[in-house]
Amino acid sequence: VQEVFALCKETNLPSGHVSQKEIRDLYTGFVFCVSALQRSNRLKDNDLCFEVLKELLQILLKKKLTIKDVVFKVLLDILDSVQPESMVKVFEIFGEELKKGWVECSPERLALMSYLEKRDASNAGKIIKKHWNFSHLHHPHNYENIANVVKSIHCEDRVKPQLSIILDGCTSSPHFKIKKASKYFFSVMESGENRNTVIFTMVHFLNCISDDKVDSFVCKNMSDHLLKVHPSSPDCISNMSDAVSKRVSSVESIETKVSIAKSFLALTPRRLSCLHKVLDVLFDSISSDATENCVSLLESFFIKSKNEDSSKITSEFRIDCLSWVMQIIRHSSPKIVHQFTKFLFIYSYFEVKGECKEYPQVKPAEPELSPATITFCKAKFNSCLKLLTTQSADEGSKRKGVADDGRYWVYHLMSSSLVLFTNEQFPMLCDITGFEEWTALWSVIDEIEAKSPDSRSNEDWAFELLFLHAGILFFDEQEQAKFVLNDVFQCYEKHKTGSTENWRSILVDLLISILSYESLMLRNMACECFKMVCHDLDSESIQLIMAALESSDKDDEEIEDEEMDDESGSDDNEADSENEESSDEGNVKEDEDEDEDEEEEDSDEDDEEDDEEDLKSDVEAEDEKEEAKGVMADDENESEEDINLDDADEDELQKEDASLGAAIKYCINLKKEKKQEKKKKALKKVKMVHFKVKILDFVEIIVKDIGFSSATMNILPKLLQLVSSPTAASGPVYDKVLSIFKNMLAMKSDSLTVNFEESLKTDVPAIQDFIIKTANRKAQQLAIQSLFMLCKAHLNAAEPKKKKRRVSKKVTSIATQIYSVFSPILNDFFKNKNTKQDKNLFFQIIERFPIIRPNFVQDVTSFINQDITIYAKMQAITLLQRVLSFADQSVLSSQDQILDAVKSLLSKLLENEKPSPHHIRECLKLCSKLHAVSAKLELPLNSLSSDVKDVVESVGFSEIAIKFPDLANLSKKVLSCYG
Repeated sequence: VQEVFALCKETNLPSGHVSQKEIRDLYTGFVFCVSALQRSNRLKDNDLCFEVLKELLQILLKKKLTIKDVVFKVLLDILDSVQPESMVKVFEIFGEELKKGWVECSPERLALMSYLEKRDASNAGKIIKKHWNFSHLHHPHNYENIANVVKSIHCEDRVKPQLSIILDGCTSSPHFKIKKASKYFFSVMESGENRNTVIFTMVHFLNCISDDKVDSFVCKNMSDHLLKVHPSSPDCISNMSDAVSKRVSSVESIETKVSIAKSFLALTPRRLSCLHKVLDVLFDSISSDATENCVSLLESFFIKSKNEDSSKITSEFRIDCLSWVMQIIRHSSPKIVHQFTKFLFIYSYFEVKGECKEYPQVKPAEPELSPATITFCKAKFNSCLKLLTTQSADEGSKRKGVADDGRYWVYHLMSSSLVLFTNEQFPMLCDITGFEEWTALWSVIDEIEAKSPDSRSNEDWAFELLFLHAGILFFDEQEQAKFVLNDVFQCYEKHKTGSTENWRSILVDLLISILSYESLMLRNMACECFKMVCHDLDSESIQLIMAALESSDKDDEEIEDEEMDDESGSDDNEADSENEESSDEGNVKEDEDEDEDEEEEDSDEDDEEDDEEDLKSDVEAEDEKEEAKGVMADDENESEEDINLDDADEDELQKEDASLGAAIKYCINLKKEKKQEKKKKALKKVKMVHFKVKILDFVEIIVKDIGFSSATMNILPKLLQLVSSPTAASGPVYDKVLSIFKNMLAMKSDSLTVNFEESLKTDVPAIQDFIIKTANRKAQQLAIQSLFMLCKAHLNAAEPKKKKRRVSKKVTSIATQIYSVFSPILNDFFKNKNTKQDKNLFFQIIERFPIIRPNFVQDVTSFINQDITIYAKMQAITLLQRVLSFADQSVLSSQDQILDAVKSLLSKLLENEKPSPHHIRECLKLCSKLHAVSAKLELPLNSLSSDVKDVVESVGFSEIAIKFPDLANLSKKVLSCYG
């Protein structure tokens, strides 16, 4: 080992004139060698160990060395292995350097002294008392000196080991004072160039103090210093955010959390950007008791935001404030949601110039709200409206969105806002022109409100909600509000006069039309209204919903056809241009490169269009690519023209320039038009997807309300088509349909009210046809589960409880009816060579419905005797084996048919030149299994007929039995079983 170390010193310690880079590389090799010796346990209290420590100390004393962190860490590893009785030698080695004290003290010297004081306080104390100004190195008297040393440490990405040891020594000292430490450390370190070191120090102190001191430290020290310094490293920001979030979340006091949030919010928006995660954690952990205080706090910061940064950052800070409020109130009481909704309503649609007694929390915003902030206010206002319409003061109340006095929260919102119309301090951001409609709207609302809550019908509640939301729409989109009100007024007048027309279908038609509007608020409200009237829906109303779903599906197909036509047209144009330009020898290579780029871009577009959720962003990205590509193509074309026109005259050049310019302008305009068309089609597709999802919300409401009924069966074929459609293989439409099926298939038996006979004539054939034709396994499984539910409902209705099950004509009839649901699918499975069915499907049928097993066996055995493929016949054998595995007594009545089918199949197999031993083996196993089941049930078994016996015997004497002896044994076993 000594020789290895000597060789390491000779080759890796620099001598003579060497560059800084070479010095770093040589020292890295030396440290690596020392580390390897340490890890192999060769440096333990021996002379070599102390010699290594001397060399490492000399390296640490070098200036402008970038690997001091690594050297210091290896030094500590070696010191950790030194025994306590040998620490005297360590002080002898380091004594000269340690006795220099604070004179030109480096972070490494201070960290080494801190470590040695922790390891051997007695020996270290002698040096500290004489050369470091005090008996304890980390006494508050030395805080200023420590801070001056620490500020030279550069912490860019992580905490340096020197800083960690120094700070650990301070915080673990019995003399540690957080106030003095904060005062000296932060004030001195802030004058240094490295601000990240201050942040790491703050985090270290925060993790070491008790809960009762967290509030004062954060509010009086940390937040004040964050105003002066700001972390520049992303890793430092992440480290600080994670550490502070973890520490603050562990504090139990809600008052402390609110106080910390207030101190952080008081920072400038730019300083606050690094504390987003901390505030998220704080507001997530706020209990319901402090919700109102936090909302008021955030509202005050929203109104008066510090304007030390750009308007964009101020706007982002206000948006964050609103987002945090939404995070807090999502599970709070409706009263708090209502108060915040009024706050958003005022700042969304009014310009606040003064104060109002009715709204003491509303004050003029300083600085003024930006358009982006107002837009965000409107979006959050719509979200709060949705919360108000789905919440109620009483958790047990069936009527959602209603306050304690029996009125809608939205009604209270609108009626209280009427005060603002006459207040000059609150001018509207947009003028209302339709005061006649506005007056008529409130007269109808007052008419409905005149009725007591108990005497109102579901239609009354739905109409009031419609009128209230239409009134809110007046502040944003007046033309659309007038259009909606016109329809609602007509519908309400007919309802009020008691017209003989079908009210439910008229109202449902109106709600469906609202789903196509631009306003998200109205679309959400339409779903809430539909929930109120869905209890009494008739078949006509359900047909209206399904018709709307079908029309949207057709529109979607038309959009896709247009896109396909556009793509094919662009491909044709590319091919034509390729053929024309191929005659130009000078431009062939460049044109081929452009065509390859276009093909790659088209494939990228196809991939992007598969994701409906990110359709808008995909379109924008696609436009940017095309624009960049167009600029490159134009530059290439211009360079080509320059090359081709070098030898031309000036007149010719001018003519060529004019024609070229006109051509370029035409191409640019054409590209712009194509971009606009693509954007319109993409937005139209997004709107269509949203419309489908909202229609499916109606369908989900129906399914939850009426259960598994005849009306539900009418809906199923269309839903299955949506699931199997290639355009809806993923995305929100697909997820919504799966959710509907999940709710339906999870229903209990008392919710199954379907008319089996009616469904068997109308809906079941459509579902059977779908199962036979679709290649989508998920959709096929959903369709099968639907049929299972239908049969389950029929069995529940046909078999009364608390009665013994008897084999009667009625039971036979029920079995035949249920089997008729699955027989066409079984027929396709055996007869269609390209069938899309799987045997596992029939395994489920056999297991779920024992009543149809006799019918199943009869059909399967008959298929074996028919002219179908050998593969299909072997599948039939597998199905029969599965049926016998349940040991069902009712199946044994068909034992002669089973044996006859086996005889027929075995005869055909043995006629082949190369019969399959597997096929023969499975047939014999079926015979053996039939005997085992009869023995298990202790039932008599018919003897084998002469024909069957001859075929089984011929297996034992066949040539294939010689090659596969187990076939002969199986044949003998079957013959012995049947006597």
